[in-house]
Amino acid sequence: MKVQITSISGHQTSKVFAITIAVLMLPMSFLPLFFFFLDPGLQTSDGEQISNFPFLFFALAPILYGVMFYFMQRIFCWAYNLVAKKVGGFEFETSE
Repeated sequence: MKVQITSISGHQTSKVFAITIAVLMLPMSFLPLFFFFLDPGLQTSDGEQISNFPFLFFALAPILYGVMFYFMQRIFCWAYNLVAKKVGGFEFETSE
């Protein structure tokens, strides 16, 4: 049986996609954080320590990516729904 998807719920799809991306970003954030703590850092000419690695970016990356991908997915769902009305949606086969 062939089935066509003619509409995608923007909020639900975006919510699931954003949470998935945020969870997938966790390991990619912890690895650089691990190296950040191993790094001794840089020193200015006055001897002041400067971190040469953006700690805050990697700490907040899962949240930032989740929010960013939520909005990007909402735009995708909106565009998909417009196109699916004109030419039809994704088509896949199911069997029982």
